[in-house]
Amino acid sequence: MNQCSMNIRFLIFIAFLLSIAFAGSVSAQETGSTQECIELKGTPAGLYATTDEGRTYLSKENELVELGPGEAAFADKDRIACIKRVPHFLDWPCATDAARARMFATYKLEDIEEQNVAKEVVRRYFEIPEVIQPVPRWVDGEFHKEFPLNDLIQFANPQYWYHPDTSRNMFSGKRPKIQLISLYVGINQVVVDQYTLDPLSKEMGADGIPTVFIFQDSNVVPISYFGDNVSIEEVSKAFLERQIKVAEVPMWEEGDYHLLVTIEEFEKHFVDYIPELEDISEAKCVAIETNLKGIGFSQKPLFVTFFAESSAMIVDNPARVRVAQSMGFKRLPTVIFFIEDDQYLQRCGPGTAVGGAPFGSTTPISGPLVPPSADAPAPEPPPSPEPGPEVTASSQ
Repeated sequence: MNQCSMNIRFLIFIAFLLSIAFAGSVSAQETGSTQECIELKGTPAGLYATTDEGRTYLSKENELVELGPGEAAFADKDRIACIKRVPHFLDWPCATDAARARMFATYKLEDIEEQNVAKEVVRRYFEIPEVIQPVPRWVDGEFHKEFPLNDLIQFANPQYWYHPDTSRNMFSGKRPKIQLISLYVGINQVVVDQYTLDPLSKEMGADGIPTVFIFQDSNVVPISYFGDNVSIEEVSKAFLERQIKVAEVPMWEEGDYHLLVTIEEFEKHFVDYIPELEDISEAKCVAIETNLKGIGFSQKPLFVTFFAESSAMIVDNPARVRVAQSMGFKRLPTVIFFIEDDQYLQRCGPGTAVGGAPFGSTTPISGPLVPPSADAPAPEPPPSPEPGPEVTASSQ
């Protein structure tokens, strides 16, 4: 019997009592979460709210709107709702000289007259650099343009900037049916999301696939830049010595992750954070084990965060590492985050990082440059996390 095992019926009973006690607040949150963002015409009189970091909650009677970084909301005597575009007067960090000096030049997609629009978008980014505005909210289904399959596969290569959870269908959750193309001006590299290209082309046909270009900052690279067996230590060294970061995964809440990290590497870098199994409370241990048995890491990988100013790094919920080890997991899906001096300005748009250093000898050799060969093979599926004998993979 596992050290965490105990009779969980009592815990379920307690959870049931708590759910009754907090039924009113849960109902209010559900009301707000189903509310779609609206498009405001002009700037009508009312209350405006936005947030730069963390989360902001705006409530009115039984309605509640939750705002993440870069999001905004509006309220007047009749309504409360999140809004699709942040009003200019709220966007104070992006109106500063620091933001303008950092950001690349912009243009509208309609300005392109060339026949091969996708190729021209790439050329402008690498040669000027210049990026498209406005930025689509692709997680809500917005996109730049529908492109035929042939226009997309001209950039195909084996590179990747994330791995998806292979235990679930790519579009079984909240992931929108949008093709992503990630561009890296620091290494002149285009990376097509090969994980979604095939299923999208089969479902939508080869004539029109909704596509979004993601323009990365000058100091950002795909995780494949470091090779197949990248470690936390390699990523940390590149960031602390040259301010080089790996691109964000598209949707970590759908199980996307950067790399599989061994238990031994977690113990090496976080020896003071990861508790021994006997030091974890029985209730917490059972809760983590139950969660891992049910869905594994398919809805929440581990987070490792690097801090530029202090050169420190932390892992969230380190007890989860130890419980996973006790269950037989060998390698854990992990997402990397970076905290920098210009954190507030990064959401204003892609550009050159403040104080960014050029790519140098301390960083790995980059992958193939643009334009890559159209005959390059698609990437091999990444290895799945290794579960213990009692662990079942999520099929959601």
